Amino acid sequence: MPFSERTYRVILDMTYPVAFKVDSNGEIYLTSKIRDLLTTDHDFHENDEVSGRIYSINKSIGAFVAIDNKYDSLLRIDELKGVFVEGELVHARVKEVKDDGKIELSLRQRAYLEIDNDSDKILDYLYENGGLAYLSDKSSPSKINKIFGMSKSSFKRAIGRLYKNNDIKIFDNRIELVKRI
Repeated sequence: MPFSERTYRVILDMTYPVAFKVDSNGEIYLTSKIRDLLTTDHDFHENDEVSGRIYSINKSIGAFVAIDNKYDSLLRIDELKGVFVEGELVHARVKEVKDDGKIELSLRQRAYLEIDNDSDKILDYLYENGGLAYLSDKSSPSKINKIFGMSKSSFKRAIGRLYKNNDIKIFDNRIELVKRI
């Protein structure tokens, strides 16, 4: 692949979404510039499970994913937890299909399925931090996301469940683990 056609560093033994192109001399070459070759004409619906390869990462927007090497989609930056690289295969859920056919993906399950994982994350944090977290349902979404990697609404659902199960107490500026005898 010509250097000018690379949009990312190529790592040996990784698989990448690429395309064949023909230059003005009739020579065939590879390119990683595939965005214009992907389509938004698809039959995907909200909550469908899909797989695709990351073909571009924009640190302020998110990761662009080629589903089935044909369809363009976006995994927003707030969905990306951990390290992701171009060429990485991701399994995701269709979060939203826009009117123009653009697809937004999520690495999280639907809210009612994810609540157990979210509750466990909060409990783990409380156990590791002396049973105390200086967060509440009034905390900023960015602070909640930074600590737990979840949206504010997911956080509120999870602490609601923990409160209902008598696992935590909720105060104006903190949550506390209920001490069991």
